[in-house]
Amino acid sequence: MGRHRSAFKRALDLKPKVFRLSRWVTLGLPMLRRALSFFPEKGWPAAARVTIVHRSAYHYPWCAPAHAVELARVFEQNVDVSVDSSWPHFIRAERIVAILNDMIVPGHRVTPVDPITGRQISSDRSGPATWSTARPSISALTTHEVSGDLTIVIPRVDHFGHLLTDVLMPLFFAIQTIGFTQGHRLNVVTSERPVALVLAFINALRHAGYSVNHVETRTTQTILVPRLLYANCHTRNLELKFATPESLDFARTHLLAALPPFEGVLPKRIYLQRGRTRTRRVAGEAELIARLNGLGFVALEGRWSNLAQQIGAFHGADVVVSVHSAGMANMLWSRPGALLIEICAQNARKSTGLHWAACAGADYRSLFGSDEAGYQDFSIDPDAIFAEINDIIQSRENRPARAEQEQTAMAPERLVCATPG
Repeated sequence: MGRHRSAFKRALDLKPKVFRLSRWVTLGLPMLRRALSFFPEKGWPAAARVTIVHRSAYHYPWCAPAHAVELARVFEQNVDVSVDSSWPHFIRAERIVAILNDMIVPGHRVTPVDPITGRQISSDRSGPATWSTARPSISALTTHEVSGDLTIVIPRVDHFGHLLTDVLMPLFFAIQTIGFTQGHRLNVVTSERPVALVLAFINALRHAGYSVNHVETRTTQTILVPRLLYANCHTRNLELKFATPESLDFARTHLLAALPPFEGVLPKRIYLQRGRTRTRRVAGEAELIARLNGLGFVALEGRWSNLAQQIGAFHGADVVVSVHSAGMANMLWSRPGALLIEICAQNARKSTGLHWAACAGADYRSLFGSDEAGYQDFSIDPDAIFAEINDIIQSRENRPARAEQEQTAMAPERLVCATPG
């Protein structure tokens, strides 16, 4: 929605102004900042307080020749979100796992902070934070110290896709990296009443054999963490932040086992609906869904309340059709060889769907509607989009012999793509 905010509306937004004022008023007053639980900068603790467990680079799989056509399409008229990161590369990301000693977690934002420097923990950038992660509060009224076992902190993230791909999957990767050498016990710090995906993550850890102490922070409370397990992926593009596909099998095994079984028939073809939303409404979508019903598609709306159905459906689906949405992150649960068909506005394309599908070993095709209007709304021609979807499915069903020949003919070495655009 921010892409269409006028200069007038941006001028009326008080949050950045209040943030800058609060940062200026408390500058040079660390005691006041701690009293207000206001930590407006990001940074990395001193080396003496950090143990690096793992550090490696991950080459994005959409650099393979099989994705070249779609890669070019999604980077045309692209609106990916850039990230202020010290990581210089575009076609690969960096993964880092570390253990940090003696950190704190203010309860109002559940973001780890170094109490010595007063900076939020960040391994790839330094400088000012934003109002969304740093605002004055009353979190310093009480303190609670967790045990010396390793502690995972899950910050408040309302976006399903970013919570799954940017936060939870790197934590799965970190837990795999350390293995069971920490005594099988973990503390997990979350906000009060965490969303279903966070609870599923905790139950997945328990299914994997860990004894988990779940601590729900109150807004008036600061948590003292003797040993923080930190996991992050460094990238220049927010849409490409997921970079730990090694964690997928572990996550699928334990999270699927931890979820209650869905009592019903899971479809092989899914149309993922956005549901009632203020943004990215698509004129013609209802007509498209009606046509797709004839091809065996079942419409599914992603909600926090039907998490087991979402994950189970994506895990078993052969084909998923979706307007660009956070729910497409469920492609990480899909089986290799599944297909994601993403519908975007003509002038507002993103690489997210291709990236998630490629990381999971799934195929990807992009389709486009009209140009984007206010609130990211756009329209589609349901007959034309239906015909394209049908053609894609038919060509896949007729390709086995040709695909086997192409696979045999491919060079064994891995190809690295140039920076798109």
